[in-house]
Amino acid sequence: MTILLTWWIPIKTYRRSIRNILLMGPINYWRTRRTDRTRTFKHTLGVVAIMKNEGPYIKEWLDYHIAAGVDMFYLYDNDSDDNTTEILAPYIKRGIVELTHISGEKRQNDAYIDAIKRHRNDMRWMARIDLDEFIVTPNHDHIMDFINSIPGHFSQIIMTWVCYGNSGHITAPHGLVIENYKHHETHFHGIKSIANPRMVVRQSNPHQVDVAGFTVDENGRHLGRINQTNNPPPCKKIRCNHYVTKSYQEFRDRCLKGGGSGGREYGMRKLKRFDVLNTNDVYDDVMDRWIVKIKNETTNSD
Repeated sequence: MTILLTWWIPIKTYRRSIRNILLMGPINYWRTRRTDRTRTFKHTLGVVAIMKNEGPYIKEWLDYHIAAGVDMFYLYDNDSDDNTTEILAPYIKRGIVELTHISGEKRQNDAYIDAIKRHRNDMRWMARIDLDEFIVTPNHDHIMDFINSIPGHFSQIIMTWVCYGNSGHITAPHGLVIENYKHHETHFHGIKSIANPRMVVRQSNPHQVDVAGFTVDENGRHLGRINQTNNPPPCKKIRCNHYVTKSYQEFRDRCLKGGGSGGREYGMRKLKRFDVLNTNDVYDDVMDRWIVKIKNETTNSD
């Protein structure tokens, strides 16, 4: 019905926005917009992620995002059998991590849907990313400083993937991910998003959600249909660093174990694509300013 009511709107950005407002209900949409202006949220920026056997990486990932302004993590443990829970214990005690166990293969979308349903009113903004993805704002120390700089009203911000390769490492090196892997692709593709969870009308894939209201890029430009492959949004002010391979050894081990976004069969298919995914075209030291800070955090917590 909403498609029939909105097919005549010529501009895709407005057609998409109005269609989702109708799905949400216009009265509910305007009431949510009004109350969001004045309400106080328990958390400002939360991150939702599903994980499996991320023990070697999860502390760095958490410490980085905490330093960058994330104040709550809703993590879904997809049948890990390593020391992930032990590593998370102090973060759970601090009240900054909530851990939920979720079993079975291909449960990523289920985890995201559950988080939106249960926590949509707990935080102002919600990001859904993986443990090999880092939200980066090159011109701001804190992610919220960037978000607050975007003009106008919007319900979702698109972040373009910047996919990193192995930087020549065959086996896992010592040190941080952001320290060891500094080479990425030339032509970007893929996206992730940060959304107002109260405006979500549909969670259909892990990259973005359908929201009532506008989806924007880093400059506040309204987006209609997003071309993830050939023409993703710009990524000078915010991006999602995707450490998709790391070393060949780490990539192989991860593929063999499978994960929340796909089971072992999917991992084996992905392993055959290592040479395609392993892009090391451009050297980029954008993360260098975080290395000492994260290492100090690790030392102090030990």
